[in-house]
Amino acid sequence: MPINMEDLEKDRVWLKKQNLNNNPFTLGINPSLFVGYEKQILTLSRNLDQQQKILLLIGPTGSGKTSIISYLSSKNKNHIFLSKPPKLEELVDIYPYFLNEVGFFEKIFLKKPRKTQDLAPFLNKIIKKHKILFIDEAHEANIEVLEWLRVLSDQVQNLTIVFSSLPIFDDILTNKLETLKKRITEKIELNALSREETEELIQKRIEFNGGEGIKPFTKNAIDYIYSRTGGFPRDILVTCNKLLNLGMEKDVEIIDSDIIENMNFEKKEPNAKFRELPNKQKKIIDILLEKEPRSTTELVNCLQYPSEEKGLRAVNNLLNRLLKENYIEREKFGKSYTYKLTPSIRTMLIKS
Repeated sequence: MPINMEDLEKDRVWLKKQNLNNNPFTLGINPSLFVGYEKQILTLSRNLDQQQKILLLIGPTGSGKTSIISYLSSKNKNHIFLSKPPKLEELVDIYPYFLNEVGFFEKIFLKKPRKTQDLAPFLNKIIKKHKILFIDEAHEANIEVLEWLRVLSDQVQNLTIVFSSLPIFDDILTNKLETLKKRITEKIELNALSREETEELIQKRIEFNGGEGIKPFTKNAIDYIYSRTGGFPRDILVTCNKLLNLGMEKDVEIIDSDIIENMNFEKKEPNAKFRELPNKQKKIIDILLEKEPRSTTELVNCLQYPSEEKGLRAVNNLLNRLLKENYIEREKFGKSYTYKLTPSIRTMLIKS
């Protein structure tokens, strides 16, 4: 089907009427437009400044992990970023990333590492200043690769490794790599942006592209976007992009909740971040979906921990995480609490 140039021109005219140079909601990462997570960034920056050996940045898909890495990288050029963990046979080939401070003639005469075992001595020889190795999508790494990265962190001076991953990586470490988990100095968890931060992100994007404030969105449209996305940055951008395109299609001046309803904007699919929860958190949600409310002791019994003391401690930690992410809510019951799913989560899971 040939491209309808008239439709494209209408889109450009609509954007111009909104004083927008371009669509503000493409998924490109721009560190200058970063919003939120001040506490997490401070914690991560402090640990990097202290030259800690291994750090973990963890959060669901779309929570902003890669954006945070890009933001920090824009402030500190002494870093290496791997968008995927290397395969075992590729691990030795990461050494060229560390050669930027090595002189031209020194590079010529350097004895390059040929085996993984040669990598640590080689890096110690060439790394003069503190280096930060960011490894994104760490949950996809081979176990042997993770073991070798632990060895590198032990043996290489002036090197910090930051793993960025989905929450399931925490389970992988617990079940298969306890030695690596014990070496993680700090785990920085990303949840979601607040309602105010969601609006700030949208406004920054619009103004960066020539627009004014949150126009063409209204406050109630922002409320809708926040409730629909849960405050996850990537979901916010995707939803805003769809709404903007619908605005172009209908040639409306403003986009508010009434117009959104009239446009029959598609219902939200079951949230992807639920599918990426660690298994134990999923089990608690499944138990509550079957019957609620339940006390902490009832949940411990359902999960069959070897001892009640260990079970209570573990389940309380899991419940606190689920409370923070608005999957569950609690009610006072005597001297303790009972837990149940939030209405939006229960509705979403039943419909799915």
